[in-house]
Amino acid sequence: MPPRIRTTLLAFAVSLALAACAVPPATHADLSQQVRQMAPTEFDVAVPPDSMDADAWWQQFGDPVMHDLVSTVLDQNLDLKAAAERVRQAEAQTTVQHAALLPELNANANASDTRIIVPPPLGYVRQAGFGLSASWNPDVFGGERLALLAAKAQATGTREALNELRLALAANTADAYIELRWAQSELGILEDNQRIRERTLRLTQERLHYGLSTKLDVARAQNQLSELQARIPPVQSRIQHQSSLIAVYTGRTPESLNTAVFGRGEIPVPRTSAPSTLPSEALLRRPDVRVAYAAVEQRAAQVGAARAERYPKFSLNLSDGLLAASYLGLPTLTDNLFSAALGATSPIFNAGRIDADIAKSESQMRESQLNLNGALLNALKDIEDTRSDLVSASGAVERLGAALGASGDALRLSNELYKGGASSFLDVLTAQESYLHDDESLNEAKRDHALAAVAMYRALGGGWRVEAGGDAVAANASASDSAKGAVAHGATP
Repeated sequence: MPPRIRTTLLAFAVSLALAACAVPPATHADLSQQVRQMAPTEFDVAVPPDSMDADAWWQQFGDPVMHDLVSTVLDQNLDLKAAAERVRQAEAQTTVQHAALLPELNANANASDTRIIVPPPLGYVRQAGFGLSASWNPDVFGGERLALLAAKAQATGTREALNELRLALAANTADAYIELRWAQSELGILEDNQRIRERTLRLTQERLHYGLSTKLDVARAQNQLSELQARIPPVQSRIQHQSSLIAVYTGRTPESLNTAVFGRGEIPVPRTSAPSTLPSEALLRRPDVRVAYAAVEQRAAQVGAARAERYPKFSLNLSDGLLAASYLGLPTLTDNLFSAALGATSPIFNAGRIDADIAKSESQMRESQLNLNGALLNALKDIEDTRSDLVSASGAVERLGAALGASGDALRLSNELYKGGASSFLDVLTAQESYLHDDESLNEAKRDHALAAVAMYRALGGGWRVEAGGDAVAANASASDSAKGAVAHGATP
């Protein structure tokens, strides 16, 4: 075997043998272990369980408009597209970092024609050559491998950040849609009560004409009607605001998506159930927790890379090629050029730079670990809070539905008694105010119930699938809607 080949192979073998001395990343517990240590065995708030479907939780509301809207946002939102580009950038950086571990091979060629003046004799020197050159920096102590590990952890964190943004946008879009439907329902409530109060005003005017009522009753009826009418424009503005927000979420201009696109619809009715999952499983599903853990992995690798700076770095350079030269008109000479060089550098004095860099990396890792612990605690709080909100909101819908039915009965009775002269007009006004208050309260409770369900989906990092079956809250909401219709059409003459 030629000496130069033996030298190259020997250098390669030595580098492989020294690779066993590679510096490891800083040690830390894996995510599942940390979650098991922190998560309780079960949730505090008891909620009826259901099976889970995290892929498209918004479908569980049974609203096709909401389903299509969220799907459109996830496909066209500009922030999501920008986040996807950040993922591509992180993956490309991983490829760049991986290339540092491998040899690099280059081709080179040159040609020259040089005139020689001093010393004599005068003439030209012509040279031409081509060849190959290879260089490699053996990662003996693992610094480059640790940098690659940090780049991979960063790419993982970027992907999880994209998932976190997808979940947030889906939830925000659902919230905006629920707010839009709430505002439309609120507008419908105000318009229904406006018609009731207009009929009441006409009734008082007719009774005044026949001497059965007073101008005070007419003034009170007019005052109530005017106050109600003043509340309609802000609700209309609220509808426009939510429509513009949804348009921006879909990557379009506000004027390109008006409220006519959605039509009139009811607030989506969620279920009162929650997924049958353990707290630890819920934590592992959340993308913000996985983002925080990816930061811990990245910092652990960076600590190892900083420690590897204490050790020598090696380089291996090889080149081979042909050179042809003609000197002062002499015959052309050719030669085979080969070179091999093994280099090493080791830190001796750097004024504490390496130690300071290690201390900084270790501090950053401790910070990322604290951030992870904080993310786990906040996630547990979010899950417990949203479960509690879901239970309380569903109970409020049920109770307010019964209250609205009672208010409707009171309104009909007060009008009948007033027409018969057995009650004062003040009783009618009080019944109208009570009915409007209960109607609006029920509408707000339905909105809060739907928003609580969205918040639950978001807190769990996904959602759940509801099995076929009845739902007490949904049935009660339908019953209360029927009562509203009866009042709107028959409360006053």
